This record gives sequence, structure tokens and C-alpha cells, in this order.
Amino acid sequence: MEPREFFIEDRLERYRLNAFCNMGESGLSHFTLEEVLSLACLTWKDLSPIPMYDAPNQGSFELRSAIANLYPGVSKEEVLVTTGTGEALYLAFHLLVKPKTKLALIWPAFQALYEIPKMLGGEVIPVSYEKAFFANTWEKVQADLYVINHPHNPTGQTYPLGEWDKLLTFFRSQKKTVLFDEHYRFLPKGGGLGITGVNPGDQFYGTGSFTKCFGVTGLRVGWLIADKDFIQRARSFKDYLTHTVNPISERIALGLLTEKESFLPEIQKRVQKNIDAFTSVWQKLPKSQSFTPPSGGLVGWLQLEPGISSEGYADKLYLKTGVFVLPGSNFEMEGYIRIGFGAKEGVFLEGLTRWMECTDLI
Repeated sequence: MEPREFFIEDRLERYRLNAFCNMGESGLSHFTLEEVLSLACLTWKDLSPIPMYDAPNQGSFELRSAIANLYPGVSKEEVLVTTGTGEALYLAFHLLVKPKTKLALIWPAFQALYEIPKMLGGEVIPVSYEKAFFANTWEKVQADLYVINHPHNPTGQTYPLGEWDKLLTFFRSQKKTVLFDEHYRFLPKGGGLGITGVNPGDQFYGTGSFTKCFGVTGLRVGWLIADKDFIQRARSFKDYLTHTVNPISERIALGLLTEKESFLPEIQKRVQKNIDAFTSVWQKLPKSQSFTPPSGGLVGWLQLEPGISSEGYADKLYLKTGVFVLPGSNFEMEGYIRIGFGAKEGVFLEGLTRWMECTDLI
């Protein structure tokens, strides 16, 4: 079998580079290489001696150590560096999902979280986001594998701390295997580093990255966290895929993780300013019905008035204003628009103004 067309990526490929204001992207607007090196406290001289051999298959010792430090009690041997979270998810699902495996996840969802399991013969159980952030909802869901995307894409919702603790307690008591996809952990509301559910000893595995949160998606660095045996199996599988991550990317990634406290607060403030600006005016956007500000990450979920095609709405908005958004149909849920809050503030505000003034979208 092969997976279906990746709806989100197809639209991103068509529009993201040409839009005046990119609200369709799920990451921070990109930094230049010069800016990235400055953030990582690196110079060209730091990179020029790097030998262009294959990096260690599991990832460099230093980078795995830096990633492990993001998770309480996790060792570097429980970290596999991957080419983005896409590869980490691909590896994890191939080891965890067999034909008829029941997989439960928050719905709507990023397509890779369910398309690959379906390709492998798994049975997907969608749990509506309207109920998914209450721990007792999951007590009624019988599955072999649970996927918790947190902060959630596309809604931006997160678990209140009390519900989060109850959720982990339930999964632990039932000895459930859980995969926590925590790509937006670096952007919790209020700053700092967001909560994690990852604990390899409980079979609470994790995928993650900083590339969307730091504005460096082109770096293509992610990771998988699991117990040592699982990581060794995943590493062997990875030898058939990308084999290793570029050593230059690994060195820059290490610098960014090491220096994150010097630049991440400013990124968090920028994202929050865009969220606040959108929250203050969303009711003035044509044919909008409801919006709840995200409590983590940098995407949100705008509901349109009934009967409106989200794809038609997004297409006209782009053609008339240069503002690019993602239609809910790309998440297989009609009647919504996903908003990304990663654009530079001036561009974001101008995009909002153009959107508000465009009254002939429907």
C-alpha cells in the first residue's frame, strides 16, 4: 500500500513561498542562515572544520545529550536523532502498528499521525478535540496505541495541568503504550518549556523537534524518545531510510538547543503578540463564527459560518489579498480555517487588515 496524497503539504507547496502573508504555515517564519548562526553562537569558522562524513547513525553524542536533557530521567541512549519528526513518526509507527492495531488520537489531526498507521493496516479511532482534553474521555476509548499530539495541531488546545496528571495516571495504571507528539513544546503559553508525557520506562514514547518553533524548518532535525531496545530497532530501520542526519545540521541544532534561553523568550513574545492581535479582531473577519485562542504552539482553529467551503474561502482570500491560510478540508474537517501565528508582526498585522477589508470572499 501507499499513503494518500498529503493534503496539507500539497497546498503549502503551492502557496507558502509566494504569499504576502503566510498564515497557513505551522512554523515560525524562517530565519536566514546568517541569523541562525548568530542565534546558535556559531561562526563560519566553527562549521568549516566539520568533516563531511556520515554522522553517527543514532545522532552525535553531544546532540543526543542535549535532547535528553529536555526530558526528566531520559538518557542519551534513549534518543534517536532523525530527519525531522516525519521520519521519527514513520519509524515509530512501523514498529508499533500491525494489521488491526487500534490507534486512538485527537481529531482533527496532522495527517501523518493517522495516514501512516492506516497504510500499515491499523484501525484509527478519532477522539473529538471537543472532548479529548478531559482525561475521563480516554477511559472510554479502547485502543492498543494512543497518540497524544500536545500542544494540539490544528486547534492549539492543551491539557490543563490537573487533567494532564489524570491522563498520565490513567495510561500508566492501564499499562497503555502512548506516543506523545510534542513538536510545539517550546511554545507553551506563558513561556518556559511545556510539559511532557514522555517516560520510556512506562512505554510513553515521544517525537519532537524545535525546527518549527525556532524558525528553522529547513534544518530537518527531529528525534524519537523510547527505551533502549526500541531505539536500537528504530535505528536499524533508519539505516534503510536516511541513515544519518547531515553533520552540519547536527552542529547547528546543538548550538540552538544550547543557546535557546537567549532567544526563545523573544520568539514566544512575538507569537503571543500575533495571537493577541488575531483574538482582538477575529469577529471582524468575513463569515467567521467562533475562535478560541491557542493555549500552546502557534496554530489556531477558526470556525466559519455554516455552509461555507473552507477551500473556496481560502482560495479567494489568497487571490484577493495575498493572505494564505489552510482550509479545514485539508484536515478532513469542513467549516474551519487553520491559522498560523508565526509570521513577522508587521506582515501579520497587514495581513489581518487586508483580510478584514475583503468583504467579497463569499
